[in-house]
Amino acid sequence: MQHTAVQQEVIGNEKHGPMAWQRFETGRVSKMKTSILLIGVKERTNEIKEVLCAEGYTVLDSTWEDLYREQEFQLTTCSMVIRVMEENHDHKIGEELHCLLEQKEGSVPIIVITSPIPPEQVVAWLDQGVNDVIVEPIQWKVMMARIRNLLRVFANAVQMDEEVIVVHDLKVNLRSRRVSRAGEYLMLTPKEYELLEFLARHVNEACTRSMILREVWGYDFAMDTNVVDVYIKHLRVKVDKGRDIKLIQTVRGIGYMLHTDS
Repeated sequence: MQHTAVQQEVIGNEKHGPMAWQRFETGRVSKMKTSILLIGVKERTNEIKEVLCAEGYTVLDSTWEDLYREQEFQLTTCSMVIRVMEENHDHKIGEELHCLLEQKEGSVPIIVITSPIPPEQVVAWLDQGVNDVIVEPIQWKVMMARIRNLLRVFANAVQMDEEVIVVHDLKVNLRSRRVSRAGEYLMLTPKEYELLEFLARHVNEACTRSMILREVWGYDFAMDTNVVDVYIKHLRVKVDKGRDIKLIQTVRGIGYMLHTDS
């Protein structure tokens, strides 16, 4: 039988699972090279994986314990994370969530699928940073629509937020004004950020104190002040302290440089 572009999704009751699922093409998000990391025990993830694969997504499945040992690889190659909770979970995923958000820096949506839980627990997870919570029994059509929607939203956000300067393991986001080093966010004052952004825009270039005063503080004349040195000292504490590689370098007789060999 020849199917139309929008095909029947379920034969019978939706909760019968993926064997009742037939592929349908209603989304506008390209699934080419879209990978989803599915976290949970196989008894809980097998059906969901089957549905996602039938819809053309690449699925990486792992238990949380296995993922924790190799999270750097998998979390940096996926477009979405789906955490399928064990049936008798204790409602606590704070440590997991912190690790996931730290690895992906908020750039990937996270969905939690769970057996029935109190509404206040759903609210708590959403407040912690989870992007959506799906309570079983799963309605497959609704689940796929939610997945497509989150992928759309985050794809647009990445396009709008793509101006990031990377210096070694330091990332300076020019739109959000957020700075991280090796995945750890740095709390900078507005003027500290402006100084670091200026140095990042001139990476591996020696910047004189007068140039920094003019571009960062707006002074068009030479000043007898150590304000640049004071702020560089503050930045070094936040950016370089405790790091093997020091990015902020002093250029004798000239000023300062954000330097990297990579």
